[in-house]
Amino acid sequence: LAPSKSTVYIANLPFSLTNNDLHKILEKFGRCIKVSIPRDSEHRSKGIAFALFLEREPCIRVINTFHGKQLFGRTLKCSMAKDNGRTREFIRRKEYPNKSRCYECGEFGQL
Repeated sequence: LAPSKSTVYIANLPFSLTNNDLHKILEKFGRCIKVSIPRDSEHRSKGIAFALFLEREPCIRVINTFHGKQLFGRTLKCSMAKDNGRTREFIRRKEYPNKSRCYECGEFGQL
């Protein structure tokens, strides 16, 4: 998937920050559609986030406001996203050994 032209990449976030916390902070800059904080295999934050905005202007304001600023003792790095967190390291392919059933509901014949 290609990133939207209105997606911000934020690095060096505090690990305790949640999607909702970051969404509340970013909503002040413009319509924030989605915030994604990738997690490791043990469900801990990786300290980065992708924020998708409805328009490009709020992205630029977020980058100008937060890049190089301190948040809970950590210096943030912000830029326009080059990818949207869906690179190979974030995608987990599932194996479906029984392909005769629907992978969501388990019913037969819904392939």
